[in-house]
Amino acid sequence: MRLKLTNRFAFYIGGILLAGILSLIAYDIHSNSVLLRDIGRNEASLFLNTVSEELFVSMRSGSGRAGNLAVIERFKKLSGVEDLRIIHGASLDKQFGIEEGEIPVDAMDRKALEGVPAFGLEYRDGHRAARLVMPVTMKEDCTGCHISRPGQVNGALSVSLSLGKYEGVIAGHTRKFIYWGGGILAITSIAALVLVRRRLLDPMDKLKEAALAIAGGDLSWRVRLRTGDEIEDLGRAFDEMAESLSEATERLEYLSERHLKLVQSAADAIVLKDIGTKMIVDANPAASVLTGYSVDELANTPSERLYPPGRQEEYREVFKRWVHDGKGYLHGGAIVKKDGFEVPIEIAASVLTLDGRPMMQEIWRDLSERKGFEDTIRRHVVELQETVKERTLELNNSLKELGEAYRKLKESEQKLIEAAKLVSLGEMGAGIAHELNSPIAGILSITEALIKRTPDDNPNHHLLMKVREAAVRSKYIIMDMLTYARPSKGAFAPMYLNETVKATLGLFASELNVGAITIVADYEPGLPEVFGNQGQMMQVLLNIIKNARDAVGPGGTIFISTRSVQDREGVFSVVEIRDTGPGIKEDIRDRIFDPFFTTKEKGGGLNIGLGLPIAKSIVNGHGGRIEAFNHEGGGAVFRIRFPAHKEGLTVP
Repeated sequence: MRLKLTNRFAFYIGGILLAGILSLIAYDIHSNSVLLRDIGRNEASLFLNTVSEELFVSMRSGSGRAGNLAVIERFKKLSGVEDLRIIHGASLDKQFGIEEGEIPVDAMDRKALEGVPAFGLEYRDGHRAARLVMPVTMKEDCTGCHISRPGQVNGALSVSLSLGKYEGVIAGHTRKFIYWGGGILAITSIAALVLVRRRLLDPMDKLKEAALAIAGGDLSWRVRLRTGDEIEDLGRAFDEMAESLSEATERLEYLSERHLKLVQSAADAIVLKDIGTKMIVDANPAASVLTGYSVDELANTPSERLYPPGRQEEYREVFKRWVHDGKGYLHGGAIVKKDGFEVPIEIAASVLTLDGRPMMQEIWRDLSERKGFEDTIRRHVVELQETVKERTLELNNSLKELGEAYRKLKESEQKLIEAAKLVSLGEMGAGIAHELNSPIAGILSITEALIKRTPDDNPNHHLLMKVREAAVRSKYIIMDMLTYARPSKGAFAPMYLNETVKATLGLFASELNVGAITIVADYEPGLPEVFGNQGQMMQVLLNIIKNARDAVGPGGTIFISTRSVQDREGVFSVVEIRDTGPGIKEDIRDRIFDPFFTTKEKGGGLNIGLGLPIAKSIVNGHGGRIEAFNHEGGGAVFRIRFPAHKEGLTVP
């Protein structure tokens, strides 16, 4: 059964309101039940407290059991009291014996005798009653007559109070709530129907009328609703859709005309086939030129008539594959023209649907000219292959000669590197040793003699000690320098990287101080030992520190740190040298370790681009690795790591 939208809205709104009112009624009934239970509990509790006080007074007066029964009977006669009993516990039964009518009769009585009050609602003669069983505990004043101790449960009081008058009040309240709810439901439903009619259905009728007009081809129809709400937005969207549809229709007509012109003016032949009958249903003028048939002659012509007799089966299989895949391509096909001449073609095909019928559109391209080009190209390719073979043989001979020249170049390069290294060692070792060793030895001898002649309390004694310390330090610097200047490839031994770094800085400290360059050193204690030649390692560090000095200039800072790392390859001792200079340019970063490559002005001493290549060669000879990159805060960073020889602690 089909319902109108007005009836649907009335049904939906009424159903929602009815569900809401029924939910409120259910909640009201539940809350009334809870309220009735709370009233019953409070009434019964107050009543039993009063009865308990009366019984206590009766027992204090010495009335005994008869007095207690009189109190019970008097309270039973009160309006609304349906039952009132005294329940004896085990201690009273033991002291006074079991009394008929005062024994527990149900679970609520037994629960109260355990010291827990029990409460519940009962149905009596068509109404509910509140029943409360309250335990009675022993008081201090009652120990003279009873053998129980204070606080012990001696018995219980059970009462059932009628809740009929409260049920009547609550039922009246519920009826009024239902009447008002029904009235609100009816009024709301009527108001909803009126609003739906005026605010929803009337505008929708206009939308329906406009939709039917547009469906009939009148694309100029507009609804122009003015409701001031979402319906107006819907009407505006409908009008915009109609406007877009009108524009799209005009655009489609333009594209259709343009497509027709493109097809008609295409240089390649385009034919349209019915997939079911394989008949040509349409073709463009280029197809007429290619086949020699007119467009009218091609229409309703079996396409297989145009294929060479020996290739009919091939075309059938290819056609089936195109239909299955939805498109296809065939290179190296052929068709037979009207005059019987065979023309080579290539075919591009695609499946489309026109007027509900599956069609195959094929584009035929004449390959007659291309075949001639291909033959010419094939002939030139053969000639080129022969030429390549001859040139390849000549190139192989040249490569052998080039390889021999490259080997000799590498030998010369290595000799030049060693020569530059010897020059550096000679300049530093011979010069410093000759100039400083003898004066420092004389200073030490004279200072020792003066110290022996000067008492400890003489002010000059302290100054002489300072002179001796400076001379000794200079002596050790010269020893470190000579160690660097006379390295031996066979002089490999376990050593600590921290000591090597400190010795290198000792050689270079005065030059750094003169340039006002700050050295920030951070040595990690406990570095593992490495196995190497200390002089060669000092040469590596010295070359990098010199480069850092030249990069930062006066007032700059060089950061030197050591640490140990462990990865999949093992344990390593690492030294990192960072400066605050401009860093390494991206375009030369991969070339800084190439021999003879330098960014400094060549000439003068060792400035020929061999410092970093020598350093990399030494590090590789120690089984280590050196890498260079730019720090994110600026400046260049050189990180060198050497494999650990064995665990050891750095000497502090």
